[in-house]
Amino acid sequence: MSNIPVRRRLVRLAVACVATAAVAVPATAPTAVDAAPPTVTPTSAAQAPPTPLDGLRVMLTNDDSARGLDPSFGTDGKGLYELRKALCAAGADVLTVAPYLQQSGAGARMTTPGFSPVPLTVQAVTPPAAYVGDCGSAPSAGAVFGACQGAGPCSSSTPSASPADAVNIALSRFAANYWGTGPDVVLSGVNFGQNVGTTLNHSGTVGAVVTAHEYDVPAIAFSAEVPRELAQIPNVPFAATAAFAVRLLEELRAGKALKPDLVLNVNHPFVTGGGPAGGPVATVTGTSSDLGLTFSGTVPASGGTYQLTAGAPETETRQRADTTALAADKISVTRLDGDWSISQVGPPVNLALYRLR
Repeated sequence: MSNIPVRRRLVRLAVACVATAAVAVPATAPTAVDAAPPTVTPTSAAQAPPTPLDGLRVMLTNDDSARGLDPSFGTDGKGLYELRKALCAAGADVLTVAPYLQQSGAGARMTTPGFSPVPLTVQAVTPPAAYVGDCGSAPSAGAVFGACQGAGPCSSSTPSASPADAVNIALSRFAANYWGTGPDVVLSGVNFGQNVGTTLNHSGTVGAVVTAHEYDVPAIAFSAEVPRELAQIPNVPFAATAAFAVRLLEELRAGKALKPDLVLNVNHPFVTGGGPAGGPVATVTGTSSDLGLTFSGTVPASGGTYQLTAGAPETETRQRADTTALAADKISVTRLDGDWSISQVGPPVNLALYRLR
């Protein structure tokens, strides 16, 4: 297949996503070690031909942690490092600020100070060995930081900052150490596991981009579908998702679509047999849960313990749903409004409010 049809499809997709109304926001591995912050050095005038994302300032985060301790299955930030690698290869200047520890399912939870200040630490992290040299020529040197609660140092026993905390810290204060203004876009992911349907309301990956939206920074969440067969887990399509992210960003940038109100949720399918994904489609948030969560066991009125398990996905009833697209091995791209509101509360609520006056 030539590149021209693919590029045209991406242009159409980018335009469709920006124009469509939002629907909802709804085998041990060597460990990465903490490190001194990298030296930020200016780059000389272009010595190589321009790259697709040349000069694009990207703040990268996730909910799977900044440490990348699980290179086999990828549950601990492998997707983040694959995305960072692809972005830097395309010329982007990437600064990573992510939770120090795993924060899946954190939603948009953020740390609040109460009646006294709460320390939050941003601590330099050395990428896993396979990714150390990916971003060395970028102005920010591809700096990676993990955020935790407490005065530091961050450790496996320190409470982690959430994805929303990481974005709050980076956009309000820390990123200014690297860029006078910016970033141009916030990316979250690539997440280990899909975030579609009602699941995205609880996603730390999505919560991070919703938080970026509060700062008027365009933001995109990327997630890679996890296969249901345990033997296939090492084949989660992190690299394919990262490659698509670069292509999508290139088109959005060319179309001047990286605007403050842009919030996208992108989910890349796992294709059985290793074939290519069916292509990107503009979708809306589904009404079903892809996880099929089930509580089993019997608990008396006095209390007790249930067992929470994942089951078969629920039946989807909404047209053009992200869940349906993913099930058809297509890349789902959903625009979110990012503020949890709708334009009108509706006649029944208006009538109730009128009666309360």
